[in-house]
Amino acid sequence: MVRIILLVVCILTFLKINGQVVDKIDIKLLTSDLQKKQAVVIMMKDQSDISMVNQIHGKDNKATFVYNTLYQKAQTSQASLIQFLSAKGVTYRSFYIVNMLSAALDFELIKQVASRDDVQEVVQDGSFKMLDQPEGDRSHNGGNRAPIWNITHIGAPTVWGMGYSGQNVVIGGQDTGYAWDITPIKSKYRGWNGTTANHNYNWHDAIHQIDTHNSGSNPCGFNSTVPCDDDNHGTHTMGTMVGSVDNNGQEIGVAPAAKWIGCRNMERGWGTLTSYVECFEWFLAPYPLAGGAGDPTKMPHVINNSWGCPTSEGCNTTNFGVMEAALNNLRNAGCVIVVSAGNDGPNCETVNSPAAIFSGSFSVGATNSSDVITSFSSRGAVAVDGSYRLKPNISAPGANIRSCLKDGSFINWNGTSMAGPHVAGLVALIISANPSLAGEVDKIEDIIEQTAVNLTSSTQSCSGIPGTSIPNNTYGYGRIDAVAAVNRAINELYVPLIKVDQFGYRPSDQKIAILSDPINGYNSADSYAPAATIVVKNSSTYQVVYSGSPAAWNSGATETVSGDKVWRFDFSTVTTLGTYHIADGNTGDIRSEDFVISDNIYNAVFNTAFKTFYYQRCGLAKSAPYALTGYIDPICHSQDITSRYINDPTNTSLYKNMSGGWHDAGDYNKYVNFAYSPLLDMLWSYEINPQAWASDALNLPESGNSIPDLLDEVKYELDWLLKMQESDGGAYCVLGVQNYAGASPPSADAAIRYYGPKTTSASLTLAATFAFAAKQFKKIDNSTAQTYANLLRSKAIQAWSWADNNPSITYYNSSNNLASGEQEMDNYDRSMRKLCAAIYLYGLTDSTVFKTYVENNFRSSHLMQWNFVYPYENATQLSLLHYSHLKGISTSVGSDIKSAYTYAMENYTHNFPALTNDSDAYKAHIESQNIGWGSNQTKCNHANLYQAYHHFNLNAANNATAESAMQQYLHYMHGVNPNALVYLTNMKSLGADRSINTIYHGWFIDGSTAWDDVRTSTYGPAPGFIPGGPNPGWSLNGCCPSGCGSSQANSLCVTLSPPSNQPALKSFKDWNTSWPQDSWSVTENAIYYQAAYLFLFSSMINQAPTVISSHNQLKMNNDLLVNTTNRSIILTSPNNSKYRISVSNTGDITTSLVSVAANSSKVINSSLNILTSEKGIVTRSPNSNLWRLSIGKAGELKATTVASVTGNHSNQQSGDFSIENTPNGMILKDENNICYVVTVGNSGIIFTKPTICN
Repeated sequence: MVRIILLVVCILTFLKINGQVVDKIDIKLLTSDLQKKQAVVIMMKDQSDISMVNQIHGKDNKATFVYNTLYQKAQTSQASLIQFLSAKGVTYRSFYIVNMLSAALDFELIKQVASRDDVQEVVQDGSFKMLDQPEGDRSHNGGNRAPIWNITHIGAPTVWGMGYSGQNVVIGGQDTGYAWDITPIKSKYRGWNGTTANHNYNWHDAIHQIDTHNSGSNPCGFNSTVPCDDDNHGTHTMGTMVGSVDNNGQEIGVAPAAKWIGCRNMERGWGTLTSYVECFEWFLAPYPLAGGAGDPTKMPHVINNSWGCPTSEGCNTTNFGVMEAALNNLRNAGCVIVVSAGNDGPNCETVNSPAAIFSGSFSVGATNSSDVITSFSSRGAVAVDGSYRLKPNISAPGANIRSCLKDGSFINWNGTSMAGPHVAGLVALIISANPSLAGEVDKIEDIIEQTAVNLTSSTQSCSGIPGTSIPNNTYGYGRIDAVAAVNRAINELYVPLIKVDQFGYRPSDQKIAILSDPINGYNSADSYAPAATIVVKNSSTYQVVYSGSPAAWNSGATETVSGDKVWRFDFSTVTTLGTYHIADGNTGDIRSEDFVISDNIYNAVFNTAFKTFYYQRCGLAKSAPYALTGYIDPICHSQDITSRYINDPTNTSLYKNMSGGWHDAGDYNKYVNFAYSPLLDMLWSYEINPQAWASDALNLPESGNSIPDLLDEVKYELDWLLKMQESDGGAYCVLGVQNYAGASPPSADAAIRYYGPKTTSASLTLAATFAFAAKQFKKIDNSTAQTYANLLRSKAIQAWSWADNNPSITYYNSSNNLASGEQEMDNYDRSMRKLCAAIYLYGLTDSTVFKTYVENNFRSSHLMQWNFVYPYENATQLSLLHYSHLKGISTSVGSDIKSAYTYAMENYTHNFPALTNDSDAYKAHIESQNIGWGSNQTKCNHANLYQAYHHFNLNAANNATAESAMQQYLHYMHGVNPNALVYLTNMKSLGADRSINTIYHGWFIDGSTAWDDVRTSTYGPAPGFIPGGPNPGWSLNGCCPSGCGSSQANSLCVTLSPPSNQPALKSFKDWNTSWPQDSWSVTENAIYYQAAYLFLFSSMINQAPTVISSHNQLKMNNDLLVNTTNRSIILTSPNNSKYRISVSNTGDITTSLVSVAANSSKVINSSLNILTSEKGIVTRSPNSNLWRLSIGKAGELKATTVASVTGNHSNQQSGDFSIENTPNGMILKDENNICYVVTVGNSGIIFTKPTICN
């Protein structure tokens, strides 16, 4: 190494190469003969981002997206460099699967190319080679040999008997070529129709000249237009994948009904980096022999690779990167990449060359007929790149494998090159059994791994992984089992036995995995008893990072609502960031989904779930960059501008503009009363957890306007409600269609839309939501927000006045077939809405009118009548708690409310006692009778009962228990439930492989080729929507079995189990068939489900930005005491006014405009940051008592009395402490260690805003 470094230094000195340029040149080029032209690869700096492919489903759709994205990027970004090379007379080849070019350049040109800003690096076009076969394995024998043991051993004939033999699946191979016209594989060639051959799109030759390792002529020549094998290796592998019978009449191929295509990437066993990349590129979008446009729909489902590039042959980590990028792009397009592990065994860490080393390759070791690893099979872990990832992934027969040669004879060979084709063939069997798996690479690989015959070694442990564990670095997960794999592939109701939050956990979270033995329900055949030891494994290296014992729930009883016996495994002590899974200690193949431990693991999930409100917007075009690819749609329901009055629809003078707002659920109707719950939940989420919503950059059209994006989204709905309000204050109640009309996408819905009359309940909805929203907008130091808050205030008062003067006006929309759900409410609910409106109006105005109404009527609530708290009256219960903490109320009223809520939470069987008694095996308890339509919302609502209890600090001794409970309900939504489903749609791109595939929704309608179902349509529903959830009350429509109007409709009257005849929490089916199967009661989304979930979720999110740089902060560890009466902290407003924050004798906080006295301390161009939670500014009131100004929950600046200031604190002996410049303020930390910057506006209003704690 020292010699190389000295040599490079000498060369650089001699050549006078700029340091930035040399960093872009492969060291092998620097140490080669500088007088000769070198074969190089030029990597462009601008590489494509194809991450959006994770939102696209289906092999052809994925491949088309990847191809178009990569191709267009290469076309635009390479143009300048191509012009440069052409001017120099350089012959080059352009690639797009990796944005790069290949050429032969002298060193002067290498320097010039490397110096370009559009070039990332220049690397050597390294040599790759066919895997060396073990000694004694290349002797020909065309006569009789032993039976084809390997095909039988993996169970392929049994799968054929089930009707799956690879039909409609295409396998690709890149190797030494293929003798296409020999009998065993000719009829399987995609280019052969039984009469003539067409090699266009079916064959490509990437060999254009003799390799430097070879001499003489190549038997196939170069640029061959006909499939040809110059070695026999490729033909042998293809025979194992798809071949028919040998000369003994025995099947040699795993998937004899599959078709194959091929690319030659080696010249008699030797290739180059570019020849391999050329084949990867051709497989992504095969093109004709003469060149031209590629066709990504002709991409194979799987490709086999039996080659490598050891470091001794010219590969280095730079080459690795180029090859891995090509491989990953093809994999992301939906092609399974099977790679032989190598023949460098038996020692550990001998899987050491591309492509077997890559995380994206499905690497295969070789076993013999006794299921013992062969001596030559390479072992893991992968040490060459420092990753120490586990390899191989899987094993397959690789000893004494009989297959065909290019002359039509047969031979038995050994090698991992022989093992890999078995796996490629198995992929074909799996896809032929379940075509919806085409393009789903991760799922296919998981199926093969999880169904393998477990194999272990008692004599070899590699890289810290015991050979006795599953998986291990000798066999991977074990030897493939075709029967088990195919059965798993066709079992759509399979449920993992170990359940975790599939997104992950924060380091400090309590982490509990659920292990289940399904006794009752659709998965009861999958019995399971956990081992005495359960382990946590790193999902890359498979190192055990923690082990422990599972604990049986309820002494091993079967839980009624889930039908499961349950054990729990607490792994909370695992806090190191990384990707992990839980595995059964006995077998290791029984494992959970992967999960991530990270401080910000939930942020992207949270933002995605929030984004669904944007997709629910009515009257707005869904456009880039706000909408994901696939969900762009022009303006919908523009007819709302001329909405018709339902009671006089032809009277054009009554047409009204009622555009905007959110579609309520899976339909496109809009209900004022149904907006009440989601608006309050979203506003309470902001009130309690502003740190979750601090961002103004969540990619909404309004982002960047200095108003948190949550409030921007809420405003979109509020703006519609303002349109629903008449000038007299009354509110029209509903807008929608008659007779359930709809269309997909929303912009296609041209149905006439009608509005209902003004009602009392709708007006009260406006009064309550406008008043509480005004409070939230008032918190924002922004003139637009302040103006809007004032508007909402006046409109809320108007709505109250109209409802108060018109107390009993109702409208039942179902009587006119207007919209879908009935929005009118009974007398009790209407009285509670008026009570809540009065609460929020009092909090906004301090008017005794509203206070008097509340205190005269609050005892009519169920909370006060029954001392009862439950998840169906969250809005009323939370509003009353809010009132109990407002200033100026009757002390006894506030005390009674808090006492009632506390008593109900701590004594009612299904609240805290359910936690104490451990009533729920999955730790997310609700009453069994409450598991019904919308159960996911009920779960979240119940969790939010604990959130309210915690926020209002009703009993601090129980706060930790409440917080833990909230987390467990969230984990239920994220996969810790009896169905092991993440109850959000289409979340694979964020780590949830088992998320919801389809929902009942007018846009994502049943049968849509674009949006119906993640498994069968191009995109599936947009990510993040929450379905109703398990519903044991589901049933077929009443017209069934024979009265649904047509034989076609009657044919849908079939018993579905699930959701019927199941334990309550397993009463769920992932489907969206409409009438008469009425899937809406199980899988329809709703804005109120979504908001309840976000309210819960926000308690675990902190997206506060850095408001003030750490370099501009004066930091103190404890209180700052301002010791002089009538002196305090002074903040500077944006217009440079100075405001002193003072505390009255009764603890009221006020500001006053002042001048800064000469004896004051001044902080210039910095903020004051008090680093300790719940510390702040200690100042004296006029009566000389001490008060601490600190930050309370949710960013409220509060004043609390203190007897004295002790400990290590700072002391301002005279004058004020003045922070002289804006936007600097003081940064304070609350009891939950969330920081807020406190500033003052031009009029002296105090504002607080979440910020990163520095």
